[in-house]
Amino acid sequence: MALNRILAILAASFAALTLAASPAATAPNLGNAPVSNEQVATPTVPVIVGKPQGQNNLAIAFVDQALKGNDSTLLTPQGNLTERYAYSTYSIPYKVIEEGNDIIGPREQDSFLCSAPNGGTTTIVNPVEVRANVQIQSNVGIELRKLINLVWTGQTNGSFKHTYSKAKVYSAPESVHNHRDYYGAIQYDLGTTVVNRTDIYHVYSGDRILYTATYDRGQQRINVKIPKAVEYAKDFYL
Repeated sequence: MALNRILAILAASFAALTLAASPAATAPNLGNAPVSNEQVATPTVPVIVGKPQGQNNLAIAFVDQALKGNDSTLLTPQGNLTERYAYSTYSIPYKVIEEGNDIIGPREQDSFLCSAPNGGTTTIVNPVEVRANVQIQSNVGIELRKLINLVWTGQTNGSFKHTYSKAKVYSAPESVHNHRDYYGAIQYDLGTTVVNRTDIYHVYSGDRILYTATYDRGQQRINVKIPKAVEYAKDFYL
């Protein structure tokens, strides 16, 4: 009897020690408890709120200094005529945003706009402005650069700006436990600009212009990144 009693006491002690060392007994189940004082949800997909207003069917005339002064003689039944370079033109018959390339990065100029409490609304305290320029993806001359900028933004320098207004009301749903922050930024579209070049020559008989000769120098496609203003939000939970 004494031996059985000793064995029972030892078994009970061993079970108590095992339970004390068990992770389930020492570590509480955290479940969905936050891992820090504040958690940040994944930012929402940016929404476009502003785009530049360009112009269509534009052309620009310029003088190519490499062609100026290189006269040539034409032998005709009417006698020798002189063909003299006058000027050149660039024209853009059309432009297009490449399909599937309307969210081009990197996103830049991320700017805090305002913070809305859960279930509430707010507005921007001070106007926020973002600025960017067209990015031409090829090495082009000054004249063509101006034309491309005009076609996409209406500005010869390709500049674009957007102001986030104080009049807009921002809100956060009650499902956001703490607050929702709104941000503005610049992103880009990837576009293609189709450019035609033409060289114009005057044909002279002596000092008199007989007619004008036009030479089509072909077409080129130039890729550009066009800035636009976007807006996105981050939700914060306690």
